[in-house]
Order: sequence, then C-alpha cells, then structure tokens
Amino acid sequence: MDLAYRLASNAVSRNFADLRPATVDATVDALVDSIACALAGTNAPGMAQARDAMSRWGEAGSTIWGGFGEAPAPVAAFLNAGSMHSLDYDDTDDKVPLHANSVVLPALLADLQENREDCDGHEFLTALAVGLDGAMRVGRAGGPKGSRGWNYSVISGGMGAVLAIARLRRWDTKTTVSALGHQLAQTAGSLQSIIDGSLAKRFQPALMAKNVILSAALAGAGVDGPHNVFEGKAGFINLYQDGQFDRDFIELGLGECMLVEDLSLKPYPACRFTHAPIDLGLQLHAQGVRPLDIKHIRILVSGQAVNMVGRRFDAATAGVVDAQFSIAYTVTVALERGAVRIADFSEEIIRDSKVGAFAAEKITIEASDSVPHLGMVPVSFEVEFANGERTTINTETVSGSPEKRMTPQQFETKIADCLSYNHTHVRADELVETIRQLPKGGSVPAMLALLS
Repeated sequence: MDLAYRLASNAVSRNFADLRPATVDATVDALVDSIACALAGTNAPGMAQARDAMSRWGEAGSTIWGGFGEAPAPVAAFLNAGSMHSLDYDDTDDKVPLHANSVVLPALLADLQENREDCDGHEFLTALAVGLDGAMRVGRAGGPKGSRGWNYSVISGGMGAVLAIARLRRWDTKTTVSALGHQLAQTAGSLQSIIDGSLAKRFQPALMAKNVILSAALAGAGVDGPHNVFEGKAGFINLYQDGQFDRDFIELGLGECMLVEDLSLKPYPACRFTHAPIDLGLQLHAQGVRPLDIKHIRILVSGQAVNMVGRRFDAATAGVVDAQFSIAYTVTVALERGAVRIADFSEEIIRDSKVGAFAAEKITIEASDSVPHLGMVPVSFEVEFANGERTTINTETVSGSPEKRMTPQQFETKIADCLSYNHTHVRADELVETIRQLPKGGSVPAMLALLS
C-alpha cells in the first residue's frame, strides 16, 4: 500500500499518552514561539494589503490573529500563516531545511475553530505534534534530494498540516488518505521569491495553509482524492522528489512524533542559513571588535548557503527580504550593534549607509569544499583587521538548534522582542502561562482569546 496509508493510520491513532514528555515540551515551546512570531508580523510589509485583498471574501468564521476580526477558515489560515512567516523568525527543521509550523499551525487552528472548538489542550497538542512530525518526516525523507527549486516548507508542510487536521477531527484512515490526495493536487511552492527578494516569499506557507483547509473540506464532505499519494506514477515522490525518497525513514519513531524535539527555534529574524555567521559576528562584537576595526572578512559556508544568502548586498536597492536573506547584512548588524532584532529589518535601517557600505565592500562569501552542500555548519571567518593582524574563527553549531538551544533568558528576550515590536496587547507572561496550561488539559479557547 502507498505510504499515505501508513502516515494516515498513524496520525489518526495517536493519543496524548503516546507522546514523550520531551515531545510535549518541544511542542509547547514551538507553539509559544510561533504565536509570538505571528503577533509580531501582523503589520509587516505586505500584511495590511493582504488583509484588504482578502476582506472581500467575508468577515466571519475563524480568528485573524492580532485583533483583526474574523474571516472564513481558508482566509484566516492564509493571513495567519503570512504573519507568522513574514519576519522569518519562525522555527526550522535544520536538516531539510523547512519551517514546520508555518503551514501546520495556522491551518490547524483555523480548522479547529470551525470543527472542534470543544477540544482540550491534550487533543490540540496531540494534533499539532502529529502535524509537525509529519511535515518534518516527509521533508527529511525527501527534501532537497530531488530539488529543482521547490520550497520544502510548503511542499512538506502541507502534508503535515493535513495529518494534523485528520487527528483533530478523529477521521478514519480512508478519509485522511483522501485529504492527502487532495493536498497532492494543490501542492506547489518555488524558491524564486527568495532569489528575487519578493514579499511573495512570506505568502507561500499562507497559500499552502489555505489549500490544506480546502483539502480537508473536500475529504470531510466525502469527495475522494487520489490514494497513491506518495508512490503513484505521478505521486509526491516522482513529481516533487525525482524519485529520491528515503521510505525507511518514515517508519523511524513514527508512533512517538519525536521529530518535534529536533525543531530549532530561531534567535534571529533572518534566514536560518545566516544564523551561524551571525553567531560569529556576535562573538567578534563581544570581544570588542567593530566594523571600523576590520579591513575584510572572508566567510566560508556551504554551497546552499551561498545560493540562499550569499549574494552581494546593495543597500540602495535591497528590500526587507533581501536583508533577511543576506549573510553580509546580518553579520554587519551583529558586528555593529551586538544583537540582531526585528527592528534591524525596517526599510530605514536597511538603508543605513554605514552598515550597507561595510556589507557590500568588506565581506566576501564563498562556498567551502569542506562543508556539505546543504549544511549550515561549519562556518569559518578569515578576518583581516585594519591594523594588519589576521585571525580565523569558526563554529560547528548553530544557535537555536538542538545542539545549542537558546537559554531560557534568550527565549524570553525573543518573545519580548516579538510582542513589544508590534505593540501587541498580549503580555509575554500571559501568553506563556496560557499555553503552558495546555499539557494539563488547559483551555484552547483561552489561547484563541489572546489571539483575537
């Protein structure tokens, strides 16, 4: 039978008691992180225009997070996914890479408000863990092994979101496979928006979250979808993976949803491939080094990092997405300011001539043969100082990863940065406490009330 049946039967049979305590903790932390990122991003460039464009399709159904009323579930899922992803501060699975929650959580909560408002914290967290694990599992089994420029946050995230909704609604395997089949028919997502520095990048998870709601609606109404979802002639593996897919990986720890424990929570609001270089930039800043002290930095990274975030930075023409996807810009900010915060990605700050000139003229980014093509580490800096001295520094880990978690204080700082940046009415302690009640069977409506 097709892999869809295995994924579906596992998803709908999972219970809260199946989840390891570490998995529950990771799911809760990722939920706090994701909602904080979403509340910070509701007024990011493009979001007001998106809300205006979507308003013609109705104003009732599911919550638009951040105090913007309600909309039909597909529209709410779209807008909430857009706000969550707009600052590029949301979680990642570094081994693909993909943003797991960017599709799963907005789709799940929008569907919940229409179909399962009665569910408690245990039911919700189980569905969320199932969805995140599913997105990561499909992403790791395939991912860039057969990449032609697909965006794996949305390619894999849509499948995970369908599994989450199936668990939430307590569907049977057959209905779940149909929903996965409908999702296959709607799966898409290109990296071209990153290459072009387009705001469309932040709306790709949004489009997929909307599609997930439609897939669930069709399957829930009894409309059958294709059932050879993954292994069919024109299925997911052949169509999106060029046949390159690790089927055995799907089975590893499937019943425990434990991949959620591998999610990285990002300490900086920029592409994940910039994070290890930012770490080194902050290391230099902590040692008292500033841009004026440096003649040149040669940064050695992976081939994929060069492709994604290694282009020359031009402050005169760069937009927000260009800055979020620039090692040169983010490292310069780290060196100059000793932190990389949301406010560093406003149009005004990006145009800072001092930062822009250093990023354009003093930093060279190259691919190293010693770094795996898709790797985020190791990263090396070869630094030439203005006084003629030279030094080399490197890192083998990335902040926010399972190997180098943010400290509780760093996590609190991130949440505070998110909630204060957008002047949200939600307090950090209120958000954290409400979500941390969910593993005790706490109220999902109480969490939704904060989002409204």
